[in-house]
Amino acid sequence: MNKIRALWNAGKPAIIGWINIPSILAAEALAGCGYDGLLVDLQHGAAEMANVAPLLLAIEHGGAEPLARVAANNPADIMRLLDFGAYGIIAPMINTAADAQTFADALHYPPRGLRSFGPRRPQMRFGPDYLAAASDSIVSLAMIETRDGLDNLEAILAVQGYDGIFIGPSDLALALGRSPRPDNTDPILLAAIDNIIARCKAAGKHVGIYCSSPAYAHRMVAAGCDIVSITPDLVMLTNAARESVAATRAGLLR
Repeated sequence: MNKIRALWNAGKPAIIGWINIPSILAAEALAGCGYDGLLVDLQHGAAEMANVAPLLLAIEHGGAEPLARVAANNPADIMRLLDFGAYGIIAPMINTAADAQTFADALHYPPRGLRSFGPRRPQMRFGPDYLAAASDSIVSLAMIETRDGLDNLEAILAVQGYDGIFIGPSDLALALGRSPRPDNTDPILLAAIDNIIARCKAAGKHVGIYCSSPAYAHRMVAAGCDIVSITPDLVMLTNAARESVAATRAGLLR
């Protein structure tokens, strides 16, 4: 079973990492650090469809669930990522019920959806019976991050076939006329986040959010989130580099 889905079934939240740097070595190393899943970001990260398959394989080999955020809600890309071995998909900019339906249809084989059959990697993990397990092997989250998404949230949540909502706090802050910043505590943004979480729970959907620190992730889990990201790889790299350089310079000046 998908590890994230197993955690949800046990009533526990999932912790995922965020990959902006398309390094196979780094992806495999991070996957062994205790994350439940690692997400390859094809929207704002440097990975592309041409190099995503080895990254997904490295993540799975390292022990975490391989996830991907598509660059856009494109069924062809979603289906291809699933065939490459992504066991979680986050789709950005879901603004209407029609967007949510397009997303849901791409996740499932007929008669439930419109996914084309050609599971190259998943059959290696799940075997010849993958068709029966396919829908349950995938975690699927639609991003709410725009004014239209907020305005149409009730209709979006009514669409069946995807697991829940993933909140994009930076774009959501912009949509609300606020400044985007990591782990934003703007009261207007937090009120919108609380509203989304409550409506997801009422609709029986899971909900997650992009976080930049463990403290903010703890806050969001306490607020009701079922899946949280923590410090992305590029931020960890640059933070550690700055600390190392600063400590070295300080030692040289003594």
